[in-house]
Amino acid sequence: MAVNERFSVVKKEKVSGAAPELAILAHRLGKVIGAALLVAVLIAVMVLLNRDYQNTIYSDYEIIKKSVRQDSDASKYLAYNGHVLKYSQDGAEAFDGTDRVLWNVTYEMQEPHVATCGDFVALGNARGTEIIVIDSAENLNRIQTKMPVLNFCVSKQGVVAAVLEDNGFSWIKLYDCKGTQLASVRCSMSESGYPMDISLSESGYLLAVSYVRTEGEKIKSSVAFYNFGDVGANESDHYMSGYDFEDTIIPRVHFMNDFSAFAMGDNRLIFFSGDQKPEKVKEYDFDRHIDSVFYGDGKVAVLYKLSGDDQNTADVYDMTGEKILSQRFDLEYSDVVISDDRLIIYNDKRCIIVSMKGKIKFEGFFEDPTILCAPDKDPRRFVLINRETAQLIKLVK
Repeated sequence: MAVNERFSVVKKEKVSGAAPELAILAHRLGKVIGAALLVAVLIAVMVLLNRDYQNTIYSDYEIIKKSVRQDSDASKYLAYNGHVLKYSQDGAEAFDGTDRVLWNVTYEMQEPHVATCGDFVALGNARGTEIIVIDSAENLNRIQTKMPVLNFCVSKQGVVAAVLEDNGFSWIKLYDCKGTQLASVRCSMSESGYPMDISLSESGYLLAVSYVRTEGEKIKSSVAFYNFGDVGANESDHYMSGYDFEDTIIPRVHFMNDFSAFAMGDNRLIFFSGDQKPEKVKEYDFDRHIDSVFYGDGKVAVLYKLSGDDQNTADVYDMTGEKILSQRFDLEYSDVVISDDRLIIYNDKRCIIVSMKGKIKFEGFFEDPTILCAPDKDPRRFVLINRETAQLIKLVK
C-alpha cells in the first residue's frame, strides 16, 4: 500500500511538472501560428487590393484634402520620393500630400538646378561652386567644388558626381554626401570629348557619361562607363567600357538601378547592362523625330508623332530594352510620369492614366489648373499642385 502511494505521488509530480512546459509550448506555438495567419491575411488582402486596382476603371476623383499655398511664379515642382519638391531662387522645400513640410533649406541661386535619387536631393547654381545635399531626415551638407559646376547628379547613397569646368578641360569628380572628394576623371575634347550628361548607379559605384566630339566634319558620340568600386580600382581612370556612335548626339544617359542604364540619342535608344562592366544589350534606330523621353520605375517612355498623325504615341521599354507598351493618345501633354506600372500623361487641364497592359485606368479633367501631378504611395492617390493650392486626391469608380 505504501509502495502504491509512493508511486502515485511520483506520478503526480511528473505530470504537474510537465504541464507548465506544455502550456508555455502551446502558448508559443499559438503565437507563431497567429503571426503566420496574420501575415497570410495581410498578403491576401494586399493581393486582393492589387487585383481590385488592376481590374478597376476609375471615372472621377475625390479631394481628400485641399491646402492653400502662396508660391511665386518662379517656383518649380518635382515629384520626390512619394512627396513634392518645390524649389526657386531663394530656397527649396519638400512637403507631402497634406501640405506638411518635411524639410526646407534657404539659399541664393540665380539659376538653381536639382537632381534627386531616393531620399537625396542635390541643389546647385548653374556655373556655381557649391552643391547642397539634403536627405529626408533633414541632414544637410554643402560640397565646395572650387570650379564652376556644369552638371551634376546624385545616387541613392548620397554620392554626388559633378562635371566641373577648368580652363578648356572638364573634370568629373565624385564626392560623398559630406563633401569629401572620392575620385576624379579628366576630360578633353581631343581625347574623350565634351561630357553631355552623367548618371550614377544607385550604389554610386558605377558612373555613365555621354560624350560628344567632332572628327573632321563628322559628329561622334560615345557612352563610357567607370567603376569606382574594387573592380575598377586597377583600371586606368576607373574606365571599364565604352561605345561609339556616329552621326548622333546623345544628350541623355541614365542608370535605372545598380546595373541597367540607357542612353537616348536624337535618333536612337541604347540599353546597357552589367553590375561591374556594363555592356550594350540592345539598340533601336528611329527614322522619326523623337519629341520627348521620360523615365522612372525601371522603364523608359519615348514619345513621338507619326507623320500626318494628330495623335501622340508613347513606346515604353523595360530595363532590358524590351518594348512592353505602345500607346496612342490625343492629349497635348506637359509631363509624363512612369510609376507603379502606369503611364500618367497630363497637362494643366486633363489627365490619362494607362496601365502597362494598355488599359486606360482613368481619363478625366482636373478641377483646378495643375502644374504637377505627383503619385502618392497609394496607387489610387495623387498630389495635385498649382501656385495657389495643394490637393490630395483619390481616384474613385
